[in-house]
Amino acid sequence: MAEVARQTLADAGVNPERMSLEWASAAEGPRFVELITSYVNRIKGLGALGEGENEPGADVIARRLAAAVKAAGARKPRTAFGTLAKKLHKSGDYTPETVSAAVKEKVMPGLRLERICEEVKMCLADGARSAAELCDMTGADDAEMEKALTALSKKNAVREDGGNWALA
Repeated sequence: MAEVARQTLADAGVNPERMSLEWASAAEGPRFVELITSYVNRIKGLGALGEGENEPGADVIARRLAAAVKAAGARKPRTAFGTLAKKLHKSGDYTPETVSAAVKEKVMPGLRLERICEEVKMCLADGARSAAELCDMTGADDAEMEKALTALSKKNAVREDGGNWALA
């Protein structure tokens, strides 16, 4: 789950170094302090959210993360995650490299498409836009946007209107 969150943050434009998952027992007070201090220093070094290197603005990140939260509840990404969890359990290979590659291959394509679809709906709530504008706003490439708009059209969520797309 942590790797899905890390890759989802990266997909939303957030530096994945902003996320950390460490274990410390209640008996490890000094270790806990060390972990928190190290994390806080790392975040300070990255700067405010949306101001870090290669991060889009905070408003774009907020929209993408809101879309990602909605996307995570969709059936296809949840099913892909469950199937991957079973596959990893069966193989017993939980190395970071294996988990990262498997999440990238099996979970993220569907999760990214769902995130783009959700974000398109958010962007169109402010008015009609061209596919190119939607690509710029969501970070999708042309092929991803075509796939998202086709999926949303089939669900009667969006419609094309004079070269622009609008909510249906």
